[in-house]
Amino acid sequence: MTRIETRTQLVPHTIDGRTHLVPHEYQAPKPPRDWDQTILGTITGAAIAVGAGCIAWSTSSIGTLLGQAAPRPVAYAGAAVFDTLWLACLGLEWLARYEPAKAAAAHRAGLLCLAIAVLALGIEGYTGGHIAAGIVGAFISIGTKRLWTLVLARHARRLDPLTQAWVEQEMDDAGAQVALATIRRRLGRERALAAAHYATVAPDAPTTDGPDPDKPRGHRTPADATVRSAVRAALTADPEAAPDVIVERLARVGIDTDEDTVRTLSGQPDSRSATLHDLDARRGTDSLTDTVRHLVRTGVTDDDTLLALVRYVHGDTVKADSVRRLAQRVG
Repeated sequence: MTRIETRTQLVPHTIDGRTHLVPHEYQAPKPPRDWDQTILGTITGAAIAVGAGCIAWSTSSIGTLLGQAAPRPVAYAGAAVFDTLWLACLGLEWLARYEPAKAAAAHRAGLLCLAIAVLALGIEGYTGGHIAAGIVGAFISIGTKRLWTLVLARHARRLDPLTQAWVEQEMDDAGAQVALATIRRRLGRERALAAAHYATVAPDAPTTDGPDPDKPRGHRTPADATVRSAVRAALTADPEAAPDVIVERLARVGIDTDEDTVRTLSGQPDSRSATLHDLDARRGTDSLTDTVRHLVRTGVTDDDTLLALVRYVHGDTVKADSVRRLAQRVG
C-alpha cells in the first residue's frame, strides 16, 4: 500500500492585482524508506561510539603506565594522544577519499600510530601483571581501527582512472588559484610597504629595478587600493614633492601611476581637469551644492576626484564628509 504524506510548497496567490508566494499544503506519495542509508548511518554512529570507548580505555590503561613517571593529569593527557593520533589520521584519510595517493599516506600513518598504541597497551598489561587485560585492550584498538577503515571504504566511491585524473586536475587548479590569491595579497602589502620606504629616499638613490621600458612614464592605470595607499604614503612622507617626482619614486618599486592620479589624491587637480568640467567660470558664483550637482551629473563618481575638483572651486577648507553627503543627496 502506498503511503501518503503532506507536503508544503510556495505558490503564487493574487488578490487585487498583488501577488505573493504563500504556503500551500498538498498530498503526495511518500517514498519508501532507504534502508541501506539508514543502516549505514547506524553503523557510522556505532563506529563513533566505539571510537569514543576505545579512547577512554586506552587513555585509562596507558595513563596508568605513564603515571609511574609523571603526575596523573599529565600522564592521562599524554595517554589520550595515542588513540587521538590514529583517529586524526582517519579524518585525513576521509578528507582524501577522492585522492588515492594522499589517502594511502594517511592510512599508513594511521597504522603506524595504531601499532604504537597497541604496543603501549601490551606493555602496560605486562608491567601491571594483567597480561590478559592488556591483550584484550590491544584488540579493542585494532577492532576499532578496522571498523573505521570499513566505514570509510563504504562512504568513499572509487573513480575510474579518467575521472580520477580529471578530479585531480580540477583540485590542482583550485589550489593554484587559492595560492595565487594569497601571494597577490601578500605582494600588495609588501609593495605598499616598499613604496612607503622609497618615498623617503632621494630620487637618485640606487634601486634594483627601474620603470618598465614598455610602459611610458605617466602611463594611466586604475588607482586601486594598492596604488592609492602608495601615493598617500609618498605624499605623507614628502608633501612638497612634485607629482612627477612621486610617479618616478613609485615606479622604482613596481607601482605604476600617473601625475593626474597623484594630483587628485593630493587634492590638487591640474588645469585640464578644471577646464574639462567648466569650473573656472563657477568660482565665486556657484554654491557648494551647485558645484557638486554639476560634477556628479558630468560623470565624476570617484570620491577623491570629486573632493579635489570641489576644493578647486571653493577652497581647501571644504570638508570631505560634506562633499560625500551632498553627492549622495544629488546623485
